[in-house]
Amino acid sequence: MAKHILKVAVDQDDTAIIALHSELPDYQLAFRLNKEIGIGLKRETEDLEYGQGYFFPWYAFDHQKHFSRYTLIQNKLKTSVDTSAQTDLFSANAFESNYYVLPEYKHIDYLLKIEGESEDHLTYILEKLKALDEIVMAYALNSQQIKSKTNLIY
Repeated sequence: MAKHILKVAVDQDDTAIIALHSELPDYQLAFRLNKEIGIGLKRETEDLEYGQGYFFPWYAFDHQKHFSRYTLIQNKLKTSVDTSAQTDLFSANAFESNYYVLPEYKHIDYLLKIEGESEDHLTYILEKLKALDEIVMAYALNSQQIKSKTNLIY
């Protein structure tokens, strides 16, 4: 009797994470992406909370024709902590702390998460992003190498 084996790839992920390096504020970058790629990113009313009450603003767009979703989030959040209650010789009145969505990629400014797009369309989007003057560098991240994948579930 012949044995038939069905192999199914369990980790078929149709999500692409594109790293963006840009000095633009998040709202201006979202505007440029909307204009150049032809999407409609809009700021979500509720920010994403990542531990200890740190809130990251984010932008999302659901493409009804392609059944895809685009989200843009800033990777680094700068917060200032007031230490004026302490009377130490070496402490200043306030200091800055940085918190990251993906701490292993501290050099990345923004993350563009694209779900449900074809490989050809992702290549097209990446080429359009690289052509923008406001974006210094754009490249796709390997999802297998991201250590903190749970931070990208939103």
